[in-house]
Amino acid sequence: MITVIGGSGFVGSFLIEELVKTKKIENLDKRQSPFFEDITTIGNIIIKSQIKINEKCKTVVLLAAEHKDNIVPVSKYYDVNVQGTINVLEKMDELGIKNLIFTSSVAVYGLNKDNPNENFKPDPFNHYGKSKLKAEEVIKK
Repeated sequence: MITVIGGSGFVGSFLIEELVKTKKIENLDKRQSPFFEDITTIGNIIIKSQIKINEKCKTVVLLAAEHKDNIVPVSKYYDVNVQGTINVLEKMDELGIKNLIFTSSVAVYGLNKDNPNENFKPDPFNHYGKSKLKAEEVIKK
């Protein structure tokens, strides 16, 4: 079983559409999925008690993020992208789940980079990129 966290958006909807063909999937999101209502549980990763993951889950795909421009307050990027990631990791530890697929962002590499990849030096230019880089660091620890 795979739990997708943040699967009600654009990327998550397409990912779930592919995964449900061959896997048992659950979606956890703060918004109802317009396409997968029957497998979506409402929950917000900034509230640890709302992170509902089935005990049979073997892999978590973490797509949830605060990513829009001009979020106010700025701390919301860090609440969701960093502390939310920490909360998910702690829940995974509680359940003994070892497999995480995390989506970061090219924003961790900054602006005007030619085809950035994981070998580029991080150089985030905004709070979204900075918070995603911080989340990567938390996961690596």
